[in-house]
Amino acid sequence: MRSLSFRVLILGRANAGKTSILEHIAGESREAALVYRDGKLLSPNRGEHDINEEIRFRSCPGFVFHDSRGLEAGDSNDLKTLYEFVQGRSTGGKLKTQLHMIW
Repeated sequence: MRSLSFRVLILGRANAGKTSILEHIAGESREAALVYRDGKLLSPNRGEHDINEEIRFRSCPGFVFHDSRGLEAGDSNDLKTLYEFVQGRSTGGKLKTQLHMIW
């Protein structure tokens, strides 16, 4: 992994096309991306999206993407997870783990 990358969180409602946008930008499918959680490479069969997963496309070196689950109106658990992720990635900690952009 690179030592410093531009970290982007993409979020929106369910089925809004968040993953499709990432795939279009990268020019490759999410299945072709390298996905890490806690510094460990995950197997290709990943299941549901986890905001803590780091998605790295070979075609976009220097970028780390976080793909949130689709947000649903009234779902306070997803909102809490999102809030904790943004809060934890925006203050303190190491620069290489901080969030640089929310899209």
